[in-house]
Amino acid sequence: MIVIGIYPRKSVYRDNSDSVQVQIQLCKEYAEIIYKGQEIEYRIYDKDEGFSGKNTNRPSFQELMEDVRNRLLDVVMVYKLDRISRNVQEFSSMYEVFQRHNVAFLSVKESFDTSTPMGRTVMYILAAFAQLERENTSERVSDNMHALGASGKWTGGRLPAGMTSVRRQVGQKEHSFLLVDESSIQLVKTLYELILSGHTITRAERYCRDHGIRSRSGKFLNTSQIYNIITNPVYCQNSIEAYYYFKDQGCTLPDESLFDGTKGLIGYGKTRTGISGQSRQAVSSWSISIGIHEPVIPAADWIAAQSRLGLNKMYRTARHESGLLKGVLRCSCGSKMDIRTYKKNGITFSYYYCAAMARQGKNRCDSGYYRVADVDDNFLRQLRKIRLNPDGFTLRKETEGSAPAPEAIKTEIRKLQTSIENLTNALTQSMDSPAAAYIIKQIETLDRQKKQMESSLRKAQIRENTRQSRLDAEREIYDNICILLDTFDEISYSGKNELIRKIVQKCIFDGENLRILF
Repeated sequence: MIVIGIYPRKSVYRDNSDSVQVQIQLCKEYAEIIYKGQEIEYRIYDKDEGFSGKNTNRPSFQELMEDVRNRLLDVVMVYKLDRISRNVQEFSSMYEVFQRHNVAFLSVKESFDTSTPMGRTVMYILAAFAQLERENTSERVSDNMHALGASGKWTGGRLPAGMTSVRRQVGQKEHSFLLVDESSIQLVKTLYELILSGHTITRAERYCRDHGIRSRSGKFLNTSQIYNIITNPVYCQNSIEAYYYFKDQGCTLPDESLFDGTKGLIGYGKTRTGISGQSRQAVSSWSISIGIHEPVIPAADWIAAQSRLGLNKMYRTARHESGLLKGVLRCSCGSKMDIRTYKKNGITFSYYYCAAMARQGKNRCDSGYYRVADVDDNFLRQLRKIRLNPDGFTLRKETEGSAPAPEAIKTEIRKLQTSIENLTNALTQSMDSPAAAYIIKQIETLDRQKKQMESSLRKAQIRENTRQSRLDAEREIYDNICILLDTFDEISYSGKNELIRKIVQKCIFDGENLRILF
């Protein structure tokens, strides 16, 4: 029996495109031709309607690949190549997984055979063209957005804090423009006052919580939101100081004569959406335009706030070779634990502390400050115990029970198949005999048993693969523990921290006890 996984996808709902149901039907018809006379079992992965093919963050696609890795499929079939991937690099990685698990790949529309070098070459070429088409479409959309932005129009998205939008007629079309929302702009002005008065972003977050200052949605602001507000050019006055500031940053700007101090600015191209998500772009890639809204912050103050952020960043990112568990240590409340290091009388002191406690106060978390050396020593003692007793170290186990092994099930399947073949041979000799009906009934019974055993085999293979993966992971973690302990004095601080991040998922500290999760 051949198990075929059919993957249909439709990114948008349009009448002139092939529906998911049509794609499934065409794939089945194609499979009946290719595998004529063979028994076929279909598995349909059809929950990705509405998802884009630009990346692999699609639920049914992930389910499909998991079944491929668990060797539950013989063939993966799509109606058209770009239904499953429109990125050459991701397609190549996906196809390598298919090859490692002996899974064939078929496309109805392109009709190629992955068992031949030419078929594989054609696949990569088509994947490249699909990616090119997507990138060209994205570029056209981006160009259009930049054209709108250059004239000060609002191109959409989440409104900046303290701003609202209006629709106005320009020529033959209506466009959106930003205006200051007088009912909520005070929040923005307060944040700039805090930063200019010497508050760090963390202290500004704490100030907002202590004074009940919330965002438009009613939630407390976090440091990321505050940073985005302070660095947003939309609040900056369009004075000549702003022109030269953004010019020095390498931004694209309108004519200098338009910077007369009467309006606010709008920044475009601050973020970029790619395969792995949205990322913030360097200031030099921004485009600055002049809006129709009133300025919120004088240019000199806005620029001073950017300088203040630069000083804060230098302070926050000062590197101290302290804290082996940096990045993996969590407070018992669930928040990460940061490190505070300072010198007094020539002596360096380092402490772990809960970030939530520091930002939101004791009402959020009542933990304190804990010496880095004490917590790190606790961690290393636990690793030494694991090294001395490797049998006592395991990852979280699934319930294995007493299920039969895959090889035992395969033996039973072979016995059933032999019995079916013997009965089939007997049937050919006894078609006109009264025993024929009895033989057919026996064949049907054995065939049902065989299908049940095949289902049990797939489950057993998944259990075995999971068990082996866990054993491999345990062996790798134990080896890395030995490397860390054996070469501890020779490895640099960054090397130790990097190795610990590979070993440990996270550590949870409640002020007394340290729990390590691998």
